[in-house]
Amino acid sequence: MFDRIDGLAAIADRYDGYIFDVWGTLYDGGAAYPQALTVLQGLADAGKAVVVLSNSPRAAPVVAERLHGIGIPAALYREAITSGGESHRYLRDLPDGFHAGLGRLAYGFAPDRFGHILPGTGFEATSDLEAADWILNAGPVTGLDTVADYEAPLRRGVERGLPMLCANPDKVVYDRGVRMIHAGALAQRYEELGGQVHYHGKPHAPVFERSIDVLGVPSARVLMVGDNRATDIAGAAAAGLDSLLLADGVHCDALLVDGRLADDRLRSFLATPGPQPRWVAVRLDW
Repeated sequence: MFDRIDGLAAIADRYDGYIFDVWGTLYDGGAAYPQALTVLQGLADAGKAVVVLSNSPRAAPVVAERLHGIGIPAALYREAITSGGESHRYLRDLPDGFHAGLGRLAYGFAPDRFGHILPGTGFEATSDLEAADWILNAGPVTGLDTVADYEAPLRRGVERGLPMLCANPDKVVYDRGVRMIHAGALAQRYEELGGQVHYHGKPHAPVFERSIDVLGVPSARVLMVGDNRATDIAGAAAAGLDSLLLADGVHCDALLVDGRLADDRLRSFLATPGPQPRWVAVRLDW
């Protein structure tokens, strides 16, 4: 059962720790959303702990620098955690059989997207799919590409039995109103073809476990704030966390009419099988 709210102040006293999605929640590739700084400052003033959690293939300091550049200083959150940063950490430390079992050479569809992942890990990039030991999927060359554009290398990777590491589970994002595909869409197709994929990022458990550790708050007092039901809300539900779904993000076409949240659309959307948010708001506001 969910409740609608107009702003986070209405429920701020219920939680001591907050996990914020970035893209679609704090900004959409351009400027920060108007109320993002107000919300984060309000939580800081109230003594709340905040973590920023992004499905970006970039290193966490790169995302933190980007946030600082749009007016969100690092002083307003404890740590930025990214799927790219976690991919790097696991490839560096090799804490499990999957990562320890990878060969040295990684093929990527868009090498410019994973420049922060491999350095310092002992793994190297190759542009030759036939020489590769595995696929590092940090996304397509551009978000305006289609999954079909990558059908040939995806099929060849499956034929060769190459495992894939997906450094961004998001399937689509909206960049200043333009819908674009992301690495998760390529990973989904790879699995459909029979390939093996290992994911870093939301909705998978390790990034939520790490976020809760950084917050130092009991999970019952942590709220996940995001715009994506398949990653933000699903990950929160799996981790036993309450969540706030923002309607003006990736699901805007399904939920909004002329910028307003339509109750009938919301009920229909949440009636379909899937994780349920505890709260719903039109957009991030204090």
